[in-house]
Amino acid sequence: MSGGNRLVRLAARRRRSSSTLALLVLAFLGVTSGVAAQGADRNRMASGDSVRIRLTGRMMVAAEFREWDVNGIVLDMDGLIEPYPVAVSDMERLDAFMRRTNRESFRHGAVLGAASGIFIGAAVGLLLHKTGVISDPDDPPAEIFTDTLRWVGLGLIGGAVAGGFYFGSHPGHGWIRIALPVS
Repeated sequence: MSGGNRLVRLAARRRRSSSTLALLVLAFLGVTSGVAAQGADRNRMASGDSVRIRLTGRMMVAAEFREWDVNGIVLDMDGLIEPYPVAVSDMERLDAFMRRTNRESFRHGAVLGAASGIFIGAAVGLLLHKTGVISDPDDPPAEIFTDTLRWVGLGLIGGAVAGGFYFGSHPGHGWIRIALPVS
């Protein structure tokens, strides 16, 4: 077999595997970003939860949630004796530190697992290629990229699944975006 045919086949295989990985990453990010943008229900907030509010003009307020008012939210802030009311029309974003649902924890774990899986997969691919376990020593040096990319894809998928299922079964606490009521 000629060396030219081997390089053509290698280049075609590399394009297929890199385009497949790119499609998987884009599909994964598209699904999680659409779900994350929906926001949580404001009825999940309990008195005493920590909140972060971005007000119009990019001013950030960190306080404790007290209750929902007719016009907005009532907060307890350090250094103030009276409760601090904030109108819904003045809020751009509202985050609360609370217990995640199983779905939110799965999504959080899948993102963390995918990110760590990429690096672990790349390290395993490079290590296996370097030791000659998965490649013929006579292959061209461009084979390193293809081998590493395969293991990056496996790490991405495996990390997302493992992280999602682990965190989904062990929900914790975190900052959750709260959907603002329509004023």
